[in-house]
Amino acid sequence: GWSGITWPAQYGGKGASAIQAAIFAEEQAHFDVATGAFAISIGMVGPTLIAHGTPEQQQRWLPSILDGSAEWTQLFSEPDAGSDLASLRTQAVPDGDEYVINGQKIWSTWANHSQWGILLARTDPDAPKHRGISYFVLDMATPGIEIRPITEMTGGNHFNEVFFDDVRIPASLRVGEEGDGWRLAKVTLSNERVSLSAAG
Repeated sequence: GWSGITWPAQYGGKGASAIQAAIFAEEQAHFDVATGAFAISIGMVGPTLIAHGTPEQQQRWLPSILDGSAEWTQLFSEPDAGSDLASLRTQAVPDGDEYVINGQKIWSTWANHSQWGILLARTDPDAPKHRGISYFVLDMATPGIEIRPITEMTGGNHFNEVFFDDVRIPASLRVGEEGDGWRLAKVTLSNERVSLSAAG
């Protein structure tokens, strides 16, 4: 439970306070423990699934988030939708019990190493831009996904471009209601700010 100190105990966490998490992080820092690879999964994805995932989704993904056996990436930003994220253009078109995804994401941290991603895509192009977005979990091994690493000036890489070409995913991978993705994204981004504030 130490990897999810503030997570409720029923989801595998300690059910502890933010102050207790800060104390643990301070002590952990003395041992130079590298936790950055799990910042997205533990700090952003987990809290969103706890708040808005179905019991089946929680049972499927939360254990592997806490034990570190699955790495996650965030598929939110786009080349023309950075600071104005709600103007994103990646489409998720319903087709029976599936969605067909087409579009592009950028600055996706560790996408080239991740097994799973959280994806924002537009499911209703005619709705106001904040209301036509849905939130998905995406298996990064799904056919039609192309990942292009972005090489930094240091020669390293942790950012990536991700392209979707007729990527088909089951409707069961949608988190929350269709069109409610912006509200869920705000939950994820709020938790991102908290997790980044603890990075020091």
